[in-house]
Amino acid sequence: MTSQALPQSPKYPVTHIWHADWSLSAKGRWVAKATRRETGWHIHAIEPVGMLHQFRQSLASHGKTDALWLGLDMPIGFLDTWYDGANIKDFKSLLAVLGDDHWQDFFKVCESPDEIRHTRPFYPQNSGTKGSVKRDHLITALGLPDFDALHRRCERTTNPKDAPSRNAACPAFWTLGANQVGKGMLHGLKHLIMPGYADGFNIWPFSGDLETCSKSPGVTLIETYPGEIYRWLTDISELTKSNQDSRKNYLHKLRHDARTKGIEISPAVWADIKDGFGPDHGKDDAFDALIGVMGLIELAEGRRPEHLPNAPRVLEREGWIVGLNPDDLKPRRT
Repeated sequence: MTSQALPQSPKYPVTHIWHADWSLSAKGRWVAKATRRETGWHIHAIEPVGMLHQFRQSLASHGKTDALWLGLDMPIGFLDTWYDGANIKDFKSLLAVLGDDHWQDFFKVCESPDEIRHTRPFYPQNSGTKGSVKRDHLITALGLPDFDALHRRCERTTNPKDAPSRNAACPAFWTLGANQVGKGMLHGLKHLIMPGYADGFNIWPFSGDLETCSKSPGVTLIETYPGEIYRWLTDISELTKSNQDSRKNYLHKLRHDARTKGIEISPAVWADIKDGFGPDHGKDDAFDALIGVMGLIELAEGRRPEHLPNAPRVLEREGWIVGLNPDDLKPRRT
């Protein structure tokens, strides 16, 4: 079966789409890469991110002549009310001051409650002895009413009408538990987002919406959530992401559906992943990178709306999960 041709006028004139599943551990950082061709999108690589300086150089090199999107499975933005307590205007202003002496401890995760403050909001470093680490420590130190108030708007529980619901994401500042993302976020912020922004990378949505960011050659960093993207693609009702056989069955369905949309996984890549991504691929890390790149292709071709709310707290401070419909979010408990 051959790929179907792409529409003559794609939604966004982006040439390269990459997606990285980000982690504090180098073994967990995988990137999937796709390039637009006349006959459709071609996914030609799924590989470790590797040396971070070389990774940024490769991004910048492609961005000199083409528009490139890099999806990142990590939060990009912070809780709206936190900025007020930190006396920071917005996310771009934060990037400008993170190198100052006053902010030197920002990247150090707090080991004890007395260390928590707005300029050092990540807690805890470890679980400690039983009962010694509590969510209330973080909530009280940041002046919040409850744990739910730690979530950005886009991290709330979803309850869509036509798809399974999604539990609330783990807020970045709370760095304990199986699904915590804060430490990986700090790593990505320090080693990719800050130097990338200094080199001229766009950061969606703080640099503008997807149309604005894609008008000219350059790199755009985009927050994604593979758990959100799964339901945009083929049926996920029987997928158990942590199980290799389940991933294998899902990938074969996904490959068939992708071909009907003009998306081809190269034979070399398919030979490497067709058994469902084994331990050499960080198990589900490389899998999520592939899902992410396919989700961004859905947006690039206009099959999924950007769904970016026109709200200052989102556009300037909190950011957004690309493609997340705000109407699907459950209201915050009062």
